[in-house]
This record gives sequence, structure tokens and C-alpha cells, in this order.
Amino acid sequence: MTKAEYEQWWSFHLRVARGEMLSDEEAVIYQRGLEKLDSEEATTLQSASLDALRQLRSQIQQKMDHLTQLTRRNEQLTQQIAELEQTYQQLTGYSLVMETHVSSEI
Repeated sequence: MTKAEYEQWWSFHLRVARGEMLSDEEAVIYQRGLEKLDSEEATTLQSASLDALRQLRSQIQQKMDHLTQLTRRNEQLTQQIAELEQTYQQLTGYSLVMETHVSSEI
């Protein structure tokens, strides 16, 4: 919509907002302008929404990749801890595993 078209549409819009009646020709121009503005807005929002979704998808993928790395590292450290505990027990005869003496029955 050109600036002149928008200015004309806006004057019609103000009249409609005040409850004034438009001529048939003015009403057609007003309605077409309204449809054009709605269409332009929808296109802008759709484009912005797609860009935002793409960015979010990328961020989610990065977080998932990081989570995968952390999970692998956790598994490595858990294995290393188990090996160290076993070595400690072999050297000292004492277990580092905590044994609970509380009954789980209620």
C-alpha cells in the first residue's frame, strides 16, 4: 500500500471509527485497504514466526548436543568412580559403598 493509499484509507478508518457512513465507493476502497493491511501483517508475522521457530529449533539442537556430551561425560565419570572404589577396596579391604541399615519397610 502506498503512502497516499494508506492516508486515504486512514481517513476512511477514522470516519468508520466515529460511526460515520461511507459511500459505496469509499466502503469498497476502505474494505480493500483493510484486507491489504491484514494480508501484509499476516505475511510479516508468518515470516517472523518462521524465523523465530528456526532459531528456537537451532537452540534446542545445540542444547540437545550439549546434553548428549554431558551424559557421556557423566557415564565416563561414573565408570571411573566405580573403578577407583574397587581399587580402594582391593588395597585397603574397606568398601566405600555406603550400606544402609534402615529397613525400607514402613
